[in-house]
Amino acid sequence: FSKRGRGEIGLSYMGGIYNRFELDGLSVDRKRRVDVLAADLRITFPRPGTELTAEAAWIMVDIPSGYTQQFGERQFGFFVDVVQTVSRKPMFGFEDAELRVAVRLDYADWNTGTFSETGGRIGDEVLALVPAVSWRPVPQTVLRFNYRYVWQKDLLDNPAARSAVFQAGLASYF
Repeated sequence: FSKRGRGEIGLSYMGGIYNRFELDGLSVDRKRRVDVLAADLRITFPRPGTELTAEAAWIMVDIPSGYTQQFGERQFGFFVDVVQTVSRKPMFGFEDAELRVAVRLDYADWNTGTFSETGGRIGDEVLALVPAVSWRPVPQTVLRFNYRYVWQKDLLDNPAARSAVFQAGLASYF
């Protein structure tokens, strides 16, 4: 659903059988499903022109009962990206160039739930905060520099390990 110039919201679903359940005509397993439900949102605030983009996804996987709980049957993740144009003027020979600042929050829980033996929470998740600066020489091309700060928990939900990285990316859409 969308309203021109304001924003849009979307829901999507994808699912199906993911495993080989027959081999040379013999049944080797039952059919196992993976189902993904996603919701996304994009809003542009007219003043001061801030763009907000967000998406969340829920994943359900039919894992064989003999597998350990390390293989997540339920997964969840989302991101929120806020982008603000700070300059729109000719730069380096490009008439409609833009300079933007952004901040992004990413979260992925690769294994939601609790351990069946102990009732303890399953970790296996990552959270990242990403401030960025980007330059758009033309509307369909972007050069972006990120500083990604990450908190990552292991399967046993121990205190998060922290790391950081600088990233540079170039994308052009055609």
